[in-house]
Amino acid sequence: MNMNWKDMTLLQKIALIISCIAAFIAALALRDPNLFPINMTSPAIAVITVFEALAYWKQNRKLAYLLIAGAVISLAFFGAELFLL
Repeated sequence: MNMNWKDMTLLQKIALIISCIAAFIAALALRDPNLFPINMTSPAIAVITVFEALAYWKQNRKLAYLLIAGAVISLAFFGAELFLL
């Protein structure tokens, strides 16, 4: 997969920017655990995984489905963590 900015579609550029924001939020949450009232790592991982699946959708559909399943599992653990609080 080519990740050259000039060769990316608009949708891939938007997905990359949103993924970078999610990674930044996860890094902030890991650096200072008291910054957010909930653990932001699982939803950030889910967002990054969904947009990575979007990037792989045309090249490798099986991998995209696997990434979507990983995002759903990550969101399920996030929901379970919220439910248990």
